[in-house]
Amino acid sequence: MMEFLGGLSVIWVLFLLILGLLWFLLPFAVFGTKDRLRDLIEENRRTNQELAAIRKQLAELQQQMSNNAE
Repeated sequence: MMEFLGGLSVIWVLFLLILGLLWFLLPFAVFGTKDRLRDLIEENRRTNQELAAIRKQLAELQQQMSNNAE
């Protein structure tokens, strides 16, 4: 029974060490992704602008085609 408790305490200590290491590294992971998220948001804005321009061109082409059909 005591050997089981000794093994369980080793597992518990390893778990706590890993948890402490992850807790220490968490802020670095969060702040490291901040710049990437900012870049992705900017890229998304550019994509939306390009899609709006394409939509405008398609509307103009449809209007020209309907004027030519009349």
